[in-house]
Order: sequence, then C-alpha cells, then structure tokens
Amino acid sequence: MTRFWFLVRVLLLAFLGLLAFFSPSSAQEATVAKASGGAGTDFRSKLEQETFLLVNQYRQENKLPPFKWSDDIAVVARAHSKDMATDKVDFGHGGFGDRVKQLKTKLPGLNGAGENVLKTDDPDEVAKGAVRVWLHSPHHLANIRGDFNYSGMGIWRDDNGMIYFTQFFVKIIPPTPAAPEPPPPKVISPFPYLADPKTR
Repeated sequence: MTRFWFLVRVLLLAFLGLLAFFSPSSAQEATVAKASGGAGTDFRSKLEQETFLLVNQYRQENKLPPFKWSDDIAVVARAHSKDMATDKVDFGHGGFGDRVKQLKTKLPGLNGAGENVLKTDDPDEVAKGAVRVWLHSPHHLANIRGDFNYSGMGIWRDDNGMIYFTQFFVKIIPPTPAAPEPPPPKVISPFPYLADPKTR
C-alpha cells in the first residue's frame, strides 16, 4: 500500500512538472497580451496617446511648439491603419489625397498636411520603438519637425500581431472674419456755396 501511494505521488509530481514546463510564464503571458493588443480598443488608445506624447516630447526638446490633438484627425488616421492591417490598401500612403479632402470638410482652414506610417511586430516598448524609427528617417523626421499645428494618431493590429501606425499632421489657419466695409464717404455738394445766378 505504501509503495502504491509512493508511485502515485511520483506520477503526480511528474505531471505537475510537465504542466509547469509547457505553461507560459507570467512574463510570456504579458508579452503575448501586449503583442495581441490586450483589451483591443483600450490597448490602441493607450498606445496612440503614448506615441503622440513621445513625438510632442521631441518637439518640445527641440524648441518646437507641441502638436494639438484632434479627434477628427485620429479617426482618419486610425481608419488608414485598419485598412493597411486588413489588406484593403497596401502598406504606405495610398489614398493620402482622399484623406486630406476628407479632413478639409471637417477642419476649416486646413492648409497643408503630412503623414507618417510604420508597422512593427516587436512587442517591446512599441511606442518608443516606433518614434525612434521615425526620428532616424529624414522624411519622417521632416514631418515631425514640420510647420504643422494639429495632429492625430491611429493604430491597428492585424491577426498576426503586426501593429500599424498612422500619424497625420495638418496646418490649420483659422479663417479670419471679413472686416465690415466702411460706409461710403459723405458727398458734400458744392452748390450750396454758390450764389444764385443772376440773369436779365
């Protein structure tokens, strides 16, 4: 009987060891959750804000005014990231002109636009990694340093864990109200200063 329980105990310990070996560690689980987008919308929103803040941090460190966040721009940027992630469009800037037209209907005074895109499957420090890549690319850096005052960030993840970034930049010059036209000058007739003509 004692030998039977000894064998049961050995088999139980062996089973628990195998279970621990094949189960992901908490660190692995955190990495997988981070790569898969965690809670979806919450993950995207946090990553968008973190990336946006890092871009603004670079601008402030270089004596440039920070971008103002625009929800309207973020919606357009997020839609482009989703389209790239779902293969509706190729990775890149296809449809950029259409996005500018779309934003012009929502943002009066839009006068100039730029766009940065990026994709990565690296789950570690995703936002920092994305901004680091942009800062080391002359054309992307030119947009980050550009004469824009509003921006929005949109992120989407595909089924394989690839994360797509779109940051859209615009320059908005608020339309100035037209100054009221001055009243026409008062016309003073010279006739009151003339004497009545005298005739015979």
